[in-house]
Amino acid sequence: MAVFVGVVWAAIMQVRLFAGGHVGLAGSSENMPCQLGLANFRQAGLAGWEFVQPTWTSHTWTGENCPPELSTALLAQAAGKWLTPLLGYPGALDLRALGVAFGLLVGVVCGLLVAVVPGRAAVRAAFASAVGLVYADAAFAGYLVSPHAEPVALVAAGFLVVALLLLWERPTVPRILGAVVPALLVVGARPEYVTFVPVIVFALLWVRGRRVVALMAATWLAGLGIFHAVTEARFDDHKVVFRTILYDDPTAAADLTSLGLDPQLAPAAGLSRHDEDWAPFADEYHFTAHPTPLQVAGFYAARPWHAIRTLGWGFQGVAAFSPDHLGSYPAGAGRTEGEREHRIAVYSALWEVFRGGPLLILVLWAATAGAGRLVVRRRSLTPAEKTVGRLAVFLPLAATAQFAVVVLVHGRVETVRHMAMTSWLTALCVPVLAMAVALVLTRLRPVPRWQHTG
Repeated sequence: MAVFVGVVWAAIMQVRLFAGGHVGLAGSSENMPCQLGLANFRQAGLAGWEFVQPTWTSHTWTGENCPPELSTALLAQAAGKWLTPLLGYPGALDLRALGVAFGLLVGVVCGLLVAVVPGRAAVRAAFASAVGLVYADAAFAGYLVSPHAEPVALVAAGFLVVALLLLWERPTVPRILGAVVPALLVVGARPEYVTFVPVIVFALLWVRGRRVVALMAATWLAGLGIFHAVTEARFDDHKVVFRTILYDDPTAAADLTSLGLDPQLAPAAGLSRHDEDWAPFADEYHFTAHPTPLQVAGFYAARPWHAIRTLGWGFQGVAAFSPDHLGSYPAGAGRTEGEREHRIAVYSALWEVFRGGPLLILVLWAATAGAGRLVVRRRSLTPAEKTVGRLAVFLPLAATAQFAVVVLVHGRVETVRHMAMTSWLTALCVPVLAMAVALVLTRLRPVPRWQHTG
């Protein structure tokens, strides 16, 4: 059954991405491919967000034209360079080669889930297929054919779920180390994913026995994750201050003073660096001390109104689910600029509920964690069944941590795309919550501890 489901979903992902012409997610994101000596010379007049332009060619970058950026996504793109000629695609790297590889890996994730999730074969196949539908949904599938870091993180997160289910059922040294590998791929994809570190450390230590090995692995993971965040994180205070805090802010001058900035910059509230009206303020802002993330967090703590407003934008970003400003089709496909595809949109349709009430996302997180706690505490369930409960607790914790850092670091700018991981974790809560509730309802009569043989 596991092999069958895995093969079916690998095939579904290939058809979903390539049948009738390929789809993906537009965007330049040149900082990573340029590390591999690649460039994408877009068509004149295109800004990079209208159409997917998959072909990258070899190019020699010099100086600051290619700022250093380390990410585990570079491993996938390097593999894509090797796959491109094997699959007959043009250029040094064609993103369609990445789509083929990631689509196959999604099938592997689904097959492994059938093998590790407890229950009857039909239930396990249904659960794995519900996870496959998350990957195939229009909100996430496009990332698999894109130059962004998200596809590596999203696929690695699927393998992390599998590894944690195995670890929680029976902790062994190989299983602990097996969970660390996908965890490193997730944490290393983007500096913001450092928030996964405490949640994954909690997950590794949530075992009986082998805690010394788990603690060693957790310490190693935490050190590497923090090092990556410290060396790679680039806090864009302009987006947070002018485009978020000062956006439509009647007390802009006073808030600038609280942040240690010149209140005379208040007329620049809401302006992007690319706006012509920003030019008169650019020099003055450049030569002032910019606020740090810690100062911004302190600002929000002292001004609940600003914090509530920014959190609201964050929940709207998760509720929107799919970035609508990045096109899905290549140039020449007969589509309008920036047009989005909806070949499979099961979760996108379900998300209409959250678009109408973004705060319902909190309800989903709380319900999932609560159901997970009930499963973990129910004595009549086997250790394998309790792994579903632990996963139900893990997902909302990871989503909340990722949500918090995105709100702090990016504010209201491109919130939907930056919330991709939060949205993926939230979507995964749906099948996990359903399975946790089913486990609780099927075991309403507890079995005494002395009779429990699991």
